[in-house]
Amino acid sequence: MNNFLEKFFKKNKLIIYLLDKLIFIVFLPVIILDKTKRKKSSNFYNILIIELWGIGDLVMMSPILKSLKSGFPQARITLLSKNFGKDLLGNCEYVDKFVEFDFPWTRFKGKYRLWDWDWKSLIRIIKKLKKEKFDLVLDARGDIRNNLLSFLVGTEKRVGYGWRGAGYFLTDIGSPDFKLQHRSKAWINLLFHLGIKEISDKPFISIERKAADGATDFLRNQGIRDGELVIGIHPGAGVKTRCWPLDRFAKVAEYIRDNYHAKILVFVEPGGYANDIPVKGEILKVKLVLRELITLISKLDLLICNDSGVMHIASAVDTQTIAIFGPGDITKIGPIGDKCKVVMKQNVSCRPCFDNCKFDRPFCLDAIKVVEVIEAVDSVVGKDNVRLSV
Repeated sequence: MNNFLEKFFKKNKLIIYLLDKLIFIVFLPVIILDKTKRKKSSNFYNILIIELWGIGDLVMMSPILKSLKSGFPQARITLLSKNFGKDLLGNCEYVDKFVEFDFPWTRFKGKYRLWDWDWKSLIRIIKKLKKEKFDLVLDARGDIRNNLLSFLVGTEKRVGYGWRGAGYFLTDIGSPDFKLQHRSKAWINLLFHLGIKEISDKPFISIERKAADGATDFLRNQGIRDGELVIGIHPGAGVKTRCWPLDRFAKVAEYIRDNYHAKILVFVEPGGYANDIPVKGEILKVKLVLRELITLISKLDLLICNDSGVMHIASAVDTQTIAIFGPGDITKIGPIGDKCKVVMKQNVSCRPCFDNCKFDRPFCLDAIKVVEVIEAVDSVVGKDNVRLSV
């Protein structure tokens, strides 16, 4: 039933359009009243950033944080996200407070089962946010539900996008439209709208010196000497339609180990995915919490992964990366920076499919051969087996 609803709403734009108009009619009286109370000042002291989706989405938002704090140094900045927001950006000096909640419409499964939503918790978090009395909210998603959330929180100035509807809940709509941009650019354009012009487009994650030293000690305790080539393989992703087959990752790992005499780390997901990767010979499997994962990725010479949050983490910590791209739209969610090489099958007519693959297995990923990833490894590492950091 959920898959039917998912496909129904994605394909029936007319239904979404009519739903948008119905919501507008229902909220029309309060929308009119709200326009009479809109904030005219350009000074903000209590700012809310809304990024409710995945790890990669938070990383793609991160470039704005420093510039936002510089533009409004007197402001307290709160980040509303899923329950990994603080683990991911907790060391960031530009975020003063984290509020974490798993909003039901951001889930990969069950997002349209309104009868399964925890309405009591949803109402409770909205009331909690309303009490904070934010004077500015930023949201680059362009989603009907997010825009309604911004409105219900009671913020005086709400800056975002309306390309998916409910732009009438915002006080300011960013331009150009998010629909045509990379997600990081969509966030940056919101700051342009506020008059902030000097903005780096580089994502960042802050790592404490103590944590970095701990990662170095961990590698040494595993028998990895300083100066050895260390390559990580992360075969997981938040959505399994983005996962290149484990046996192909295994062949790449064997090739790297045997031809470059590298130490291979395979990152096992908390749920156990990749623990059974069929690699012949010696490798090191690690299962880590998010902060440990981030720090260890920063110590790698190369990471090989799927289109995932880990791909964006690697970009943020300046680790050379080879990313295997399947159903995702690289123009909107691709890696940021020049340290990531993408392996992707070209001319796939059904891409992007928003992870709703019409095949038993994602053709766009299955069509990528082991040799293509090996060629990418050779082009990055080089036949001379020179450390990438040299």
